[in-house]
Amino acid sequence: MTKINCHITEAIQKDFSSLWKCKHRGNTVEISTPYLLPDSTLFTLFITERDKKIIIHDGGSISEIVSEYCPLPDDEIKASLDGFSAQYEIKQTVGADKEKIFFKACDKSKLISSAAFDLASFAMTATNVLIAKSIDEPDVEPDKRFQRDADAFIKSAIHNTGLEFKRRQEIPQFPGIKFSATINRSNRIWIVSYVTGSDLTYFRRSVAETNMNFDHVWKSRQSIKDHIGRTIPLLNTNAIGYQPEKLKWQLDMLKTTAGGTLLPWSNKDSLLNLIGN
Repeated sequence: MTKINCHITEAIQKDFSSLWKCKHRGNTVEISTPYLLPDSTLFTLFITERDKKIIIHDGGSISEIVSEYCPLPDDEIKASLDGFSAQYEIKQTVGADKEKIFFKACDKSKLISSAAFDLASFAMTATNVLIAKSIDEPDVEPDKRFQRDADAFIKSAIHNTGLEFKRRQEIPQFPGIKFSATINRSNRIWIVSYVTGSDLTYFRRSVAETNMNFDHVWKSRQSIKDHIGRTIPLLNTNAIGYQPEKLKWQLDMLKTTAGGTLLPWSNKDSLLNLIGN
């Protein structure tokens, strides 16, 4: 079996990024990931060995954050967590203190990176969906102005191009996600999400939510992806929370998830180039 130590992190860093950090704690490895949860903490996972299996688990943190911040009834929380668990092929068990543990198991070291990535993606997706809407953002007026300005710009930019603009769209193939805007032509669609925030914390949260949503889009069935032109994160570079020197790795991750696209508001005139007009 694989020896559980911080050398495991080297493979994860090679597969993903150097931002996955490791601490060795007895027979367990603790790994801090770059995945931001809705309470502005980074998701931490644990790797250990049990019954000749490698176990990658959350240590109970997902249930803890959901219990603390999510106001939904228990049955709705359970249904959502069960649904996301099935989507990411995550299993559940109960820990020594009766807390719910989410985990993936594998028997080969080469599968650890994939399992760790799945668990981290599950943690960010599930907690953001369950919690983000229950956390009020102060001073939202500047972001509402950006939303109006972005709507007006896109509508004007595609005028007389044969393209159709729709704002605040929920696409049937991605239920539960409302994108900032879509641009449509016959059977092709470009999906736009406005990324903004009244301070650094809320801008980070907007980046994380957009990354999560676009990741879901590009992991959908091929028949759906064939109709997607691009996913476009439109960054509010005028927002107080836009501090690129403190957001570099998050924005790099978002650009990768979005298929190489990142559109700053300061360069918004490049929009038509992105959609091929």
